[in-house]
Amino acid sequence: MKSKLILALSIVSGIFAMFLMQYYINAYKRKINQQYQMVAIIAAGENLPVGTTLTRDKLGQKDVSKFSVSARNLMLDQVNLIVGRKLRNSVTRGTPLLWSDIVGDESKGGNLAAMVNEGERAVSIPVDMVSSVTGHVEPNDHVDILGTFTFPSTKGDPQLDTVTLTILQNVTVLATGKETARSLMEGVLALGTSARRSANYSTVTLLVTPREAEMLVFALQKGRLSLTLRNAGDVSSARELGNINFNYLEKKVGEFNDQRQERLRAGGSRDASTP
Repeated sequence: MKSKLILALSIVSGIFAMFLMQYYINAYKRKINQQYQMVAIIAAGENLPVGTTLTRDKLGQKDVSKFSVSARNLMLDQVNLIVGRKLRNSVTRGTPLLWSDIVGDESKGGNLAAMVNEGERAVSIPVDMVSSVTGHVEPNDHVDILGTFTFPSTKGDPQLDTVTLTILQNVTVLATGKETARSLMEGVLALGTSARRSANYSTVTLLVTPREAEMLVFALQKGRLSLTLRNAGDVSSARELGNINFNYLEKKVGEFNDQRQERLRAGGSRDASTP
C-alpha cells in the first residue's frame, strides 16, 4: 500500500514538474518576444523560380524583429492579396517575400511608379562598374550605400580631409538603367533561360523614403557614392560603423586585420568539425 502511494505521488510530482517546466518555457518565450518584438512575415515555403504562381502551400512564415520590418515586407494577414499572382524573380526557401517580388496589377501598366510603395520614393544615382560591384547589382537586390567626401579638415588647418561613411543600409534596388525586375522576368519567361542580361548601365534606381531621397541627392552633390551588395535574406543593420579617414585607417588597420584573421580561423574550425 505504501509503495503504491509513493508511486502515485511520484507520478503526480512528475506531471506537476512537466507543467511547471512548460509554464516557464512559455513565460521565457513571451519575455523574448516582448524584448525583441518579433512579428511573423510571409516567406517562401520552398524554392520558388521566376514566374511561379503563388499558392498557399508554397508560402511559409518567418519570425523577425519588428524593427527590421518595413512597408516592403508582406505580413501574414496580406496572404490573400498575393495568392494567384506571379513572382518577378526567384526566391529561395525561407527568404522573406517583398511587395517588389510580386508581379503587379497589369492595369497599372507595370511601370516603375507601380512598384513604389506608398510613402516611399524612387531615386536614381549614377554608378560605374566599380560602384555597382562590377555590374552585379540587379533589380530587387538589397544594397548598402557608402559615400566618400572631401572637405576642409576639422582641425582648422587648410588641408583637405577625405572621409568615407555608410549613409544607408538594406536599400532595395528597383531598376538598373531601364531594366526592372519585371522586365527581367518577362525576358526570362520569353527566352526560357535565367541568363543575365547585359550589365551595361550607368544608373541605379533605389526605393527610399522622402528624407532619405533628400540625403542622397545632397550627398551626390558633395561626393561619390558606392554600393555594397547584401545577401537577399540579410536584414541586419550594422551599428557604430564610424567615419573612415586616413588617420582612423592608419590606427585601425592592424586591428581590422587581426579581427579578419580571427573570423577566418573560426570559420576554419567550424569547417574542420563538420562531418
